[in-house]
Amino acid sequence: MSDSIVVERRDNALWLTLNRPHAHNALNSVMTGQLVDAFRDAAGDDAIRAVVLTAAGDRTFCAGADLKGDAGSFDTGRAENPLVQVYRAMRACHKPIVGRINGAALGGGLGLVSACDLALAADHARFGTPEVRVGLFPMMITTYLIRQLPRRRYWEMAFLGEPLSAAEAERYHLINRAVPAAELDRQVVDVLERLEANSPNALRVGKQALDLMQDMSIDQTLTYAEVMIERLASSDEAREGMAAFAEKRKPHWVRAEESSHG
Repeated sequence: MSDSIVVERRDNALWLTLNRPHAHNALNSVMTGQLVDAFRDAAGDDAIRAVVLTAAGDRTFCAGADLKGDAGSFDTGRAENPLVQVYRAMRACHKPIVGRINGAALGGGLGLVSACDLALAADHARFGTPEVRVGLFPMMITTYLIRQLPRRRYWEMAFLGEPLSAAEAERYHLINRAVPAAELDRQVVDVLERLEANSPNALRVGKQALDLMQDMSIDQTLTYAEVMIERLASSDEAREGMAAFAEKRKPHWVRAEESSHG
């Protein structure tokens, strides 16, 4: 890959770093294509337990679509919009995606934050939808934001183009928490360590279930949950987890490559 994103394996986590700080990490066709490939690769790698999405620099996480250098960002043509492809790849990646938000997240960049499963942000970060100021509207990212923000608060953001502070984003549950920039890495590592302690299968199935259940009726949700909890309870990992609990020890989560040799 070129350096539009940096892909780095750190222990059992895959770190994806948007790497166009000179352009405020704006999304162009090269970057979106590489993000799609990286999330698909992560989804197919059983050794990867989580994905961290972050950016180079400390001013801007992502300014959205590159309005200067990539005029085709919104030209769907015969294919799907590039940013939609990224969101779909994130949704299909059944590994926890942790956003490490180190600066402003605007437009499509805010969409990336919203598509993460967990998000930690430096307290100087801002979150906004300035599209109306250039004749556009936050169409695609609305898919996520109308499910995460109170309606009137999001309408205000979308119509006025004014950003939220990190503290406001935390209060409205757009991010999990805002922390001083010097503490951001420690907080992300802490989250990764806690994810590592949990069942990979439960996280994978649970992420998929949460995604599907939000669009179901209550009766559909109960029926689906009944099937899925039975399936999980009969899994090898659940048996190991419950045995470890009874024996007061840490569970041993067997990776797919280990089980294939054992």
